Amino acid sequence: MLSPQSQLMERNLALFEEGNWLIINPADAYFADQIDHRPVTFLHQYFDIFSESVRVIPCCEFDSRDVSHSEAGFCIEQKTGAHRHLFAPFIPAETCFSDILIYMPKSKAHMQMLLAMAVSALQEGGRIHIVGENKGGIKSIGKLIEKTGPSQKVDSARHCSLVTVMPEKAGTAFKPGDWIDESEYEVQGIQWEVVSMPGVFSHSELDDGTRMLLDKGSDRLRGKVLDFACGAGVIGAHLLRRFPHLDMTLLDVSALAIYCSARTLAANQQSATLVASDGLHGVNKSFSHIVTNPPFHTGVKTDYTVTRRFIEDSRRCLNSKGTLQMVANRFLPYPGLLGDIFPQTHTVAQDSRFSLYLSICG
Repeated sequence: MLSPQSQLMERNLALFEEGNWLIINPADAYFADQIDHRPVTFLHQYFDIFSESVRVIPCCEFDSRDVSHSEAGFCIEQKTGAHRHLFAPFIPAETCFSDILIYMPKSKAHMQMLLAMAVSALQEGGRIHIVGENKGGIKSIGKLIEKTGPSQKVDSARHCSLVTVMPEKAGTAFKPGDWIDESEYEVQGIQWEVVSMPGVFSHSELDDGTRMLLDKGSDRLRGKVLDFACGAGVIGAHLLRRFPHLDMTLLDVSALAIYCSARTLAANQQSATLVASDGLHGVNKSFSHIVTNPPFHTGVKTDYTVTRRFIEDSRRCLNSKGTLQMVANRFLPYPGLLGDIFPQTHTVAQDSRFSLYLSICG
């Protein structure tokens, strides 16, 4: 099904009849079918849409040292018909486009970074198009782009808007380092470095739920450990500092998170396996422990299908007697969901906002 943003773009297909186009972070994999006759490049910073678009790559695995040694990080490319799909944190430096369409993210800082990337990859006289939901911040996009150049609202429908901006001057080369935040955190007397960027969970701060997990979590970890939804690598790097013998894997859907995790590990003189995946789909390894602050903070909803799938897949990926340590907003119905899947679940710690759960395989 087309997302609301793509439904709006469907009304403006004539835009794509000319020019050399790049589309950044499409909200679905289906809009590409509307322009399958045109050679278009797609930059995906999120693996779920990339995987659904190319239909042949269930997950990607990296050595953190390979990613951290390159300023550009990594780039996985797959062609489907006339389209070129890239899974990468940044626009490849050697590319240049006449038109760039950005699906607006929730974070304004992330949008500012995408805008800087787009300007740097634009031909002279090129245009940047931004589509977003009204409730997602597109109504205030004028303040973010006013210094870039004149803009105009092209269309609005489906509670979304499409805006085009014409940069007045060529952008400077995009440098990831200009957008990096380097912070030092301390939990249980252990200090470690964290490298983060806009668009990555808990950018430039230590989330309170993560702090609870690290402070109150199990001190009996060994063997293969998975940091699920790793973000900037906060949990994985701390655990490696505390338990250097661990065989650590860090997993996330975000290319920016994979990049930041690699940089975080390098900053702490560590290395680990990095996995880009849509949840645990395509992950066939077994682990002794899974540790996570999962991204399911979406408020009170009646449909917890995504949560249940993650919990079911967690048990599939755990060895006998393996454990799942998970911190979450305490109002979410995790005890019942965990109890349906695991024979043993305990609440290890709790405060007014978060609960830390420990589930053990039979």
